[in-house]
Amino acid sequence: MAAADSASILLLDCGDVLGGKGELEGIKGKYLYESFQALGYHALNLGEADLDQGQEFLFEMIEKYDLPAISANVYNTVTGERILPPYVIHRVGGKRFLGREWGGLRIGIFGVLQLIQSDNTMLDKKEGEPRLVIKDPVIASREIVEELKTKTDFIICLAHTGWVNAKKFARSVHGVDVMIVGHGANVKPRPYLVGEIPLVMPGDQGKQVGVLDITLDQDYRVAVRDGRSKTLEETIEDDPEIAELTGRYRKELNKVGKDYVPKSSQLDVVRFLGAEACAECHEDEYEQWLTTPHADAISTLVDATQEYNPECVKCHVTGYGRFNGFHSYETTPDMVNIQCEVCHGSGIDHVNFVNGEEMGGALRSPEFSYLFEAAEDRCIACHNSEHDDSFEFDTDVKLVDHSEAETVDGQASTE
Repeated sequence: MAAADSASILLLDCGDVLGGKGELEGIKGKYLYESFQALGYHALNLGEADLDQGQEFLFEMIEKYDLPAISANVYNTVTGERILPPYVIHRVGGKRFLGREWGGLRIGIFGVLQLIQSDNTMLDKKEGEPRLVIKDPVIASREIVEELKTKTDFIICLAHTGWVNAKKFARSVHGVDVMIVGHGANVKPRPYLVGEIPLVMPGDQGKQVGVLDITLDQDYRVAVRDGRSKTLEETIEDDPEIAELTGRYRKELNKVGKDYVPKSSQLDVVRFLGAEACAECHEDEYEQWLTTPHADAISTLVDATQEYNPECVKCHVTGYGRFNGFHSYETTPDMVNIQCEVCHGSGIDHVNFVNGEEMGGALRSPEFSYLFEAAEDRCIACHNSEHDDSFEFDTDVKLVDHSEAETVDGQASTE
């Protein structure tokens, strides 16, 4: 959003800029916060995931990028004070001269947080940091609304509550002109009225921009409201500054990924053999697999110089981070690409059953010894809304289907 456009447009975020713990999420967080500064956001509400890297990290990012972070009902239990300012005020359509503003519309923006499990009021914390508590969002909102009434002409609430909680919450708060809801993947761009308060929810992951158009009457009351969601498709031209920032992020993540080794999990349950082992009996299926994009999945990352980016690699290899699955190109080169066991499950119990060997108690029982049929739930682990919006299982599975390939004994495979 260009600075020249900011006089009549407010850029707001409902919370959960971060999405997890660990080094990789910390790197992503740094670039996201930098992008919010570059875009000129007017208010960022606090979500519980924003504390995943710890309070110190959050406060460092706020200070470094001069971010307008707010939260009206999250308190430090040691000091008894809010950890962030409860609101910000922006003047829209006014004039400014020598640091003074006048005219236009004064808009107050405050934010609240409520966990989906609304009876839980304590937030996770890192060792050595003070405990944080979520106070009643209704009580906090009523207090803030009364204060903002004397200072502003229009009040917006950023509600990090989820859609169901937001509808209940809106019934108990009066004086709010617009409520923007976060926390969840719901996309509800069309205003939903709870009393006189229009609620909208633009969705998550930044894949679409929620747009709420508001026309006010002479008393600054909402006369016309309309909402829509704009998907950020490839047809939309990249902003040069954000494109440069995104390029730096990908380079850093790829650089860090060279030394990043995923932790092993399910040590005794999931064991991988690799496609070469399957080919010993399923030669025709193996040959057909070699013709599919799955057999050379890693090349797309190599071409994009992202072959070490852990966020990408996990969906282009086999058994990422699991026992004798992919850990690195050096130690597990035979687990590169999307091999048989990604779609059909680990093959160790299948081989043991065929060979008449005893199967461990942690493995599948004999009646389920043969490998799984490729099913939609396995595909959408990677072909999901975040990475492949256009994926249609019934259609796209045909691109890799080898169910009619013959086995070594000339019989059609039923797997």
